[in-house]
Amino acid sequence: MIVLLYAVICLFLGISFLNFLMKAFGKFDQPIAHLNDDELPEIAVLVAARNEENNIEKCLQSLVAQNYPKEKISIFIGNDQSTDRTAALVDEFAERGSNIRQIHITTQLGKARGKANVLAQLAHHTHAAYFLITDADIETKTDWARTLVSFFRPHIGIVSGTTVVAGNGFSAAMQQTDWLYFMGLLLSFDKIGIASTAVGNNMAVKREAYFSTGGYENFDFSVTEDHKLFQQVRKKGWKTVNILTPRSVNLSAAAGNFKTLINQRKRWLTGAKELPFYWWLIFGIYGSFVPAVVILAFININLALLLYFTKLVIQSATITLQLRSLHLRSNKLHLLLYEAYTIAITLCTALYFIIPVKLNWKNRYY
Repeated sequence: MIVLLYAVICLFLGISFLNFLMKAFGKFDQPIAHLNDDELPEIAVLVAARNEENNIEKCLQSLVAQNYPKEKISIFIGNDQSTDRTAALVDEFAERGSNIRQIHITTQLGKARGKANVLAQLAHHTHAAYFLITDADIETKTDWARTLVSFFRPHIGIVSGTTVVAGNGFSAAMQQTDWLYFMGLLLSFDKIGIASTAVGNNMAVKREAYFSTGGYENFDFSVTEDHKLFQQVRKKGWKTVNILTPRSVNLSAAAGNFKTLINQRKRWLTGAKELPFYWWLIFGIYGSFVPAVVILAFININLALLLYFTKLVIQSATITLQLRSLHLRSNKLHLLLYEAYTIAITLCTALYFIIPVKLNWKNRYY
């Protein structure tokens, strides 16, 4: 028993320390090529929108402001049967002469459902060489499109950026810390050759790679459509790249309430069932750390406290490095409170996941 406890704790600390080293000594990813305006390819930004009246204007403003030749970028908004003012707000933007086109999604294409259905249909409305995919609650950096495109090479099918949560208040700060920490972990594994997934609100897909899979209409349904596309593209022999650069980091609106947050987590965990076994082993190690330390405390309280303190130091240092590198402010109190937050949200997510209740996402049940 003691050997097993030590093994779990040491593996967890080892993974965490690897993540820290990658942040401490790693450099930002550099574009493979710096493209001039005349060298940039034609791109289409695809956005699925369902009841996003509180977020869609900021999203559109950031997309219209892209540092990309206007004649080479088109923005397609798929209105997924919104019942609020989302469609009207998009129309207002389109009437200003911007390169925005709204497509009203009323039918299902093949096997695709939900967001995957919207993206599947939008892809057939453009002949652009690259599809850039983001969400209606996202604000993109001015150089977002140019940066993602600059990482492509003939053998690369997907370039995926990094997203962090933005917003005011304690909940937004905790969500930002959580996203940043775990996205950093996924990036670290990607750098050592253990591929994970693509980020559905910050990714670019080569048209040729996308249609080589048959498109979303030919995929079995998944609530994490980004990971499904990532899987299918890699199965076709394409390479994928996950990057971290300040110019390509997207800002996501924070989940507005606990119900939305817990459904978001359940959606991620449901989609994670499709990950390879070694990712579940990693998740198991992370999920077992706190119970292992608690059990160890009954055997050797001083050692348990030392190991837990070590975990907090590594975790806080890693998050601080990531925040500073992205020119985001760090807060020592938030770093301490994050530990309690992550334990609470992990327990709530685990309980909600095993309860036989359908996942509610965008007022649709899966």
